[in-house]
Amino acid sequence: SLEETSSSPMKRVKEKPGVCPHERITCETKVPDWCQTDGHCVEQMKCCSFACGKKCMDPLQEPCMLPSDQGNCNSNIMHWYFDNKHHLCKPFTYGGCYGNANNFISKEHCIMACTLIVKKGHCPLFPFKNRMECSSLCKSDIDCPQSDKCCESMCGFVCAMAWTAKSGFCPHKPVVCSTFDRPKCLQDNDCPVSQKCCSHCGLKCLEPQK
Repeated sequence: SLEETSSSPMKRVKEKPGVCPHERITCETKVPDWCQTDGHCVEQMKCCSFACGKKCMDPLQEPCMLPSDQGNCNSNIMHWYFDNKHHLCKPFTYGGCYGNANNFISKEHCIMACTLIVKKGHCPLFPFKNRMECSSLCKSDIDCPQSDKCCESMCGFVCAMAWTAKSGFCPHKPVVCSTFDRPKCLQDNDCPVSQKCCSHCGLKCLEPQK
């Protein structure tokens, strides 16, 4: 049931906590709304204007990071979604109603909304010992200024300066670490030319595997 207030003669649905993402598209064509107020959305979901229509969205999730979702209806409409793994906009068959917010009526809309969410470079490595659960300051790279990226830290996700990774792969981490050494590096550029900064019971410079 919708949660309502009685502060005015008209019944008004309470707004749920959280902030909707900004509209990223210049809309010439409006798509059907999935909701009108937060009360039409389940659990923590909010009714947000995104991708040229109102839809139920989790304010803590970046919409372009979501998997494609056909929805509940049986139409066969070609829509587009952002494939975060390959950083590409791809077509999918949309059923015509509901689904999630990673859903665009054209490839151009998908590109406008999502291609800037993953910036160049890599997140710095943070030690995994004594990690705490904290509220995050960003959801994706687009929330961060200039070339900074949204990175997992010792305390939630934060905006951090990106760095360029050297070629090769770090050796596999041990399954269990009896002790954690003090960090010897934070990024590849802190290491000698041929070595990478790797998480190996503490951050240290190691020869990469090719």
